[in-house]
Amino acid sequence: MTIMQPATTVRLKSDAGIAIGPILFIIAILAILAAAIAAGSGSFTAGTSSESNRTKASALIQIGENLKVGMDRMMMENGISYGSYTINASNTVNNNDLFSPLGGGITIPSDAMSNTPGTDHWMYPTGAVPSLGTNSPEQLAVIKIGSGVCDEINSKANAMVTPAGADVGDFSTAVGSDIPIGKMNAWPLPGKPLGCVNNTNGTTNGTFFYQALYIQ
Repeated sequence: MTIMQPATTVRLKSDAGIAIGPILFIIAILAILAAAIAAGSGSFTAGTSSESNRTKASALIQIGENLKVGMDRMMMENGISYGSYTINASNTVNNNDLFSPLGGGITIPSDAMSNTPGTDHWMYPTGAVPSLGTNSPEQLAVIKIGSGVCDEINSKANAMVTPAGADVGDFSTAVGSDIPIGKMNAWPLPGKPLGCVNNTNGTTNGTFFYQALYIQ
């Protein structure tokens, strides 16, 4: 009589099939890292741009204050009255020259923080800023800058956002020819001795940093 043996099943090794686990884990980690790098690179670019705007804003505010100090020096030490001074890089000798050691005693401001360095330069228009001093014109210093820098200046100097654009006149107007009152009435930052305005004027349009140097 033949005794039947029970069928046997070949047992797989205990580690068979588990290699796929680590592979999938590594793939998942690589995918997460790729996504993080992509997102991080965008944040880095945005962060760098914001930091650049803040740095430029601080530098421009400092330059504006320096110009004001030079004008104050001519007024108080040399007795120079409104309109009796010269603001010109070529005039650096007399006691009524802003950029003269005997006058304002300051250096010619750099345009490196402008919207387009080498193209956008400092301008010095005159006009009556509403609610700043009397109704007589102020001596201003202005320079065209980027909109992001403009926002940072208004945030730092005036704790406010940049107002909507307005035609506040031609900033390149000749010295001694005030910006018309009608244009200055549209000035979006009344009573503010420095800040940034969005000028929609056909000749000088864009965002401009300004500093009032002589307030009447």
